[in-house]
Amino acid sequence: MENSRLKKVSQVLKEKELDSFLITNPYNIFYLSGCWAQGVVLITPSERFFFTSPLFSEQAKKNLAKFKIIISRNNFIEPVTEIFKKLSNKKVGFENSYISLCKYEKLRELNKEVNFIPLENLIENLRVRKDEEEISSIKRAHSITLRCFDHLQKYLQRGVTERDLSTEAVYFIRKRTDKESFEPIVLFGERTSLPHGIPTQRRLKENELILLDIGAKTEEYCADLTTMVFWGEVPDKWHKIYKLLTTVQEEIIKEIKPGVKSSQIDGMVRERLNKAGYLDAFIHNTGHGVGLEVHERPIISEKSPEILKEGMIFTLEPGVYFPGQGGIRVERMVIVNKTGGRFLNDYC
Repeated sequence: MENSRLKKVSQVLKEKELDSFLITNPYNIFYLSGCWAQGVVLITPSERFFFTSPLFSEQAKKNLAKFKIIISRNNFIEPVTEIFKKLSNKKVGFENSYISLCKYEKLRELNKEVNFIPLENLIENLRVRKDEEEISSIKRAHSITLRCFDHLQKYLQRGVTERDLSTEAVYFIRKRTDKESFEPIVLFGERTSLPHGIPTQRRLKENELILLDIGAKTEEYCADLTTMVFWGEVPDKWHKIYKLLTTVQEEIIKEIKPGVKSSQIDGMVRERLNKAGYLDAFIHNTGHGVGLEVHERPIISEKSPEILKEGMIFTLEPGVYFPGQGGIRVERMVIVNKTGGRFLNDYC
């Protein structure tokens, strides 16, 4: 799997007539190597180098047979410079979004003959479409997350705190898979208006909203789902908003297919919420990709240039929030196949 990905990168280097590509984003490094050892990767058309510290040397040597391991006690700049001296045309691509200004300036200072070419999203363009192995891992993470929701229902009682439920979610997930994709978001009552609120010692009262935003991570691939619980009797408006959001999702899933712009999906959601009078209360994007990172491409937003392709996995999460009162978000995960879109729930 990693070998085919490396070959694709090498092919891009040839097409762009680059001598090498310096990769510093840890997620991109894992995508190509299958190893989380801390370090930096340099790919040339004929060789692959992994620069790391003594702390990770044993791990790297054990797991990175396709790479030449170079150990440095300081940082990667000096050993990378030695490799650059051997290059022919001195054109080096680098991930301009994932290298500090300090390190970039040091590289420029030590390699005055090298022409550094910023490469935007080269690896991300590969990562955005998931292969069968990646899809299987995400489905497993998704399934465990759904089971976690069911598990937490047992702990819903007056007086339980947001932090209690968040801790229980982490415990449930870690007993069954790698770890959680992010710190679980558990919010009660008026605090459900906080899209990314942090769980507190706030206790559950009778007749209020509960927001659960949770994701398991399996084989390094994430899930991300949000569900609402109506604890006791809550005002009818919350039920109506919940029904609206789930109806919007069911309508929009029929429009998802390869070739559609992600901005069109976002626009269709906003159109429906505007018609219902809730557009001003929708304060985030419609969705985001999920994979090695819990937030990655494609971004489903008004200004996104992304075109949907087979193999993309992303969230569809319309939400309505009223500060100081509460909010409703329904987040489901979608996969784009050859003919259209499907909720991952359909596979469970």
